[in-house]
Amino acid sequence: MLVRVLIVLALLAVASLAYWWWARRQGRVTRVEIPGALTPAVLGAPRGYRATFVQFSTPVCAKCPPTRTLLKRVAEEYEGVSHIGIDASERLDLARELDIMRTPTTLVLDTNGVVVARISGAPTEAQAREAIDATPPADSEYAI
Repeated sequence: MLVRVLIVLALLAVASLAYWWWARRQGRVTRVEIPGALTPAVLGAPRGYRATFVQFSTPVCAKCPPTRTLLKRVAEEYEGVSHIGIDASERLDLARELDIMRTPTTLVLDTNGVVVARISGAPTEAQAREAIDATPPADSEYAI
């Protein structure tokens, strides 16, 4: 009986640590630089002048609609920032190319369409603002 109780306690401890680790990664902004630019033709929509949120979602994702609402609201508060939603199940080629393994995943593009940050999971408003504030300032040349 004591052995079973110890096993249950050990499993609860491992599950608690796994959940803590997973929750810490949720919505975290990671600085990345993926070489090459994502063009409007690839994205299927025009990019923002300052930055662009590119959100990958799927139809079965429960956190994707609230994330879309949050990112659109944050994008509207900044001049030159736009939001593009991409269904990962319809654009599997692009999702594979960009190593999208879960939804929602949001890529933050700079003025030139280069990925400068990646948000895995549902971000908070502060994390979305942090990603925009971290994009390099727009240069004088604007190319959509």
